[in-house]
Amino acid sequence: MRRLMIPVALWLGVVGVSSTELTRAQQRGLQVALEEFHKHPPVQWAFQETGVDSAVDTPFPAGTFVRLEFKLQQTNCRKKDWKKPECKVKPNGRKRKCLACIKLDPEDKVLGRMVHCPIQTQIRREELEEHQGTQCSRVERAGEDPHSYYFPGQFAFFKALPPS
Repeated sequence: MRRLMIPVALWLGVVGVSSTELTRAQQRGLQVALEEFHKHPPVQWAFQETGVDSAVDTPFPAGTFVRLEFKLQQTNCRKKDWKKPECKVKPNGRKRKCLACIKLDPEDKVLGRMVHCPIQTQIRREELEEHQGTQCSRVERAGEDPHSYYFPGQFAFFKALPPS
């Protein structure tokens, strides 16, 4: 019994999240991320999402913050045709691992976005994670009233002594 459970647990850890399991906000975030990626001037070929490693959405007063980690692979189409169903993934096409942070208002309009899909050898991992974390935090706060949250230590109050 134990032998069967270990491979299943390993398999579940590798699979990630399928596109059909994404929430509505996560699906919209992925759509926005793909549109943003294909606007980037150096990108010449269409890429297709090949897997979602993680997807989280967090509600805020101004809307929903979506954080996605997903993989893309090059197709046989030019980037202007990236939405066409006949665009198939090239077996040895270029691959990208992406992080997208998208903030959507209640009507699914984009309040903020950050999409980063580096070629694996472009930048050191530590620098990349720090830079992406900062950018994601900015997107997460997009549209929020900075005065609507209280953080411990943010304000100090002075209580006057009663008159003597």
